[in-house]
Amino acid sequence: MTALHEQMAANLLDQMLYSPSAAQILAQTRQDLRANRIPVDYRDRIGQTQYQAAYWSPAQAAAFLRVHTGLMSGEFGMALVEVGEGPAADAEREANAERLARLHPAFSARLDADQSGADADGELRWAEPIHAQRSTGRASSEAGALRPELTSYEVPPGCIPLEGGATFPSRTLLHLHKHGGVARWPYGSTVVALLLNAQVDGGDA
Repeated sequence: MTALHEQMAANLLDQMLYSPSAAQILAQTRQDLRANRIPVDYRDRIGQTQYQAAYWSPAQAAAFLRVHTGLMSGEFGMALVEVGEGPAADAEREANAERLARLHPAFSARLDADQSGADADGELRWAEPIHAQRSTGRASSEAGALRPELTSYEVPPGCIPLEGGATFPSRTLLHLHKHGGVARWPYGSTVVALLLNAQVDGGDA
């Protein structure tokens, strides 16, 4: 049975292939993924799998592109929270819980005791407003390279799914639409990246 996030990615791919301009951008994105031209930290926050991004299916590349486009346009925002260590394997839940306990006191993380079949690895909650950044939709020149111009905005208290380690780009996209965001803690990353739907206040409060 096809998971909901995979079906959503397949539908998104179908829509992109009907648009010549979107299909061209998707083709370029797949080339960039295959050539490792996308910064690893940024890519892994959107999606990280047991196999290299160069081998992602067209549907997963489409989901990655959709999240990337949302971040570049300001539809989605991001906040980075230091943990100090990357996650251990999913089975090492106690170790991961101990590491997440080092988050800033404004945040509290809960890991699902039995992640089998769960919608996410757990949840991340914050009890006071936090600040995130999102793109203004305009580009600025930094060190000769074009980068999105960022602005800070306040996010009210809320709760979003937590995905540690590997996850498909399509799961990230599903969380952004269904839950208002997702807290991504990829393997090898010492920070938890809150990807937030700026059109939704605080996720699942």
